[in-house]
Amino acid sequence: MIESTHTHGNGIPICPYCQIPTIREAGYSMQTNVYYPPIYNEKGENINPDRNAITMNYRCRKCNKDYSIVGNYVNGWEYRK
Repeated sequence: MIESTHTHGNGIPICPYCQIPTIREAGYSMQTNVYYPPIYNEKGENINPDRNAITMNYRCRKCNKDYSIVGNYVNGWEYRK
């Protein structure tokens, strides 16, 4: 199941099952490895940012359920139950 990213008011991720910030145990993580060479426009802004996909797996220590956070720093993040 895919859901939009839920974060606590100060940016702390929350468990998608408990719907509150909880202690979580980190599992394995994966990342694609594509080189995105920086391309700068006339204003000096990088118009070709890194879009590698990152998958981070966690287990909530409160409900003991696993979930993943998938995405990147350009397009945002989503939870997968």
